[in-house]
Amino acid sequence: TQEIHAEGFTGADFATWETTAQDSFIQTSVTMAGVVFTQVAPEKSACVDNWYLADGQKAARSAHIRKTIAQYDGYHPSGTILAILLEACGPLN
Repeated sequence: TQEIHAEGFTGADFATWETTAQDSFIQTSVTMAGVVFTQVAPEKSACVDNWYLADGQKAARSAHIRKTIAQYDGYHPSGTILAILLEACGPLN
């Protein structure tokens, strides 16, 4: 897991992980974003939770996130996940 924090970790590195490890990273990242949003933009926190978990969408949302990370594989996966969440729930003000 130290690789995650290393400078230069990219979506290309993420793509080499097993799908279960990718899903764990995605779920942890989405959960952490939701927790942070409770402090800075509470309405965004509820939106993130609803977008990711509502109506059994978690597997589909994770697949979408994996695909987007692959499209932008030169970027850190956390940044890509944040961009996806902001696209889904609106910008932070």
